[in-house]
Amino acid sequence: MKNRKLFGSLMLFIATLMWGLSYSIQSITSENLGTFTVVFFKGLGGLSLLPMLIAKKHRFTRKEILSGMAIGTSAFLGCIFQQLGIENSTISKASFITTLYIIFVPLIEWISGKKVSRKILISVAIALLGLYFLCFSGTETFRIGDIYLLMCSVFFALQIILIDRYTRIYDPLALTFLAQITVSLYSGILMLVLEKPTLQAIYASIVPILYIVFISGAIAQSFQVIFQKDVGASLSSLIMSFESVFGAIFGWIVLSQSLSLKEIFGCILVFIAIMIAES
Repeated sequence: MKNRKLFGSLMLFIATLMWGLSYSIQSITSENLGTFTVVFFKGLGGLSLLPMLIAKKHRFTRKEILSGMAIGTSAFLGCIFQQLGIENSTISKASFITTLYIIFVPLIEWISGKKVSRKILISVAIALLGLYFLCFSGTETFRIGDIYLLMCSVFFALQIILIDRYTRIYDPLALTFLAQITVSLYSGILMLVLEKPTLQAIYASIVPILYIVFISGAIAQSFQVIFQKDVGASLSSLIMSFESVFGAIFGWIVLSQSLSLKEIFGCILVFIAIMIAES
């Protein structure tokens, strides 16, 4: 059991590494493709779960499909705002602000009537201070990209709340598959209507597209679904919160996006807030 937990933790760490790199990959992809097109390919990774469902001979019910679509709708909105944020902000900001969903989850639950612990209130205060240093690093104001990223974080928080609610009733693997397909369905329709990507543009971005579909989508998503149950929710969330750190590191390595000392301090505060929320 201990070896399974250790191996599962390693696999989740690798998945988190893949997701951290995906911020830079999505930024590169946006040079040739529109927002909805990038998100369409991002959702296609969910098709990798279909063979597992076939092997289990899973039969979808109407309520399960609607539940999966509800999760997928939140995921779609989160992905769209994240991609818009990546296109209008830096990778470091995108990765750290996105990860604030860990704090937004209990806040949304508090708004719906649940009690919030003191450590969450402390983490929110630290996160707000971190956001100030991260987003107001000089004379600049709160940019539109930062607003998109905050919206992304809120919708990802809603997605987590819905996942927590519906996985108590339905198969988590089936819900993940339905959610990812919903993301591709919504973005695919908007892609064809609004963006109409050419084959030439898709071919020019084929390498990052393959990464988005198969690496950060199929492989990383499968790792989370398969190994999270061996690791446990608390430790899994802690490991996956390092996505923000990896995102900033890869933004510096791949895209040469550096941070000022003030922005680095903001990142540290946001990460401390996440650690407090997860402790």
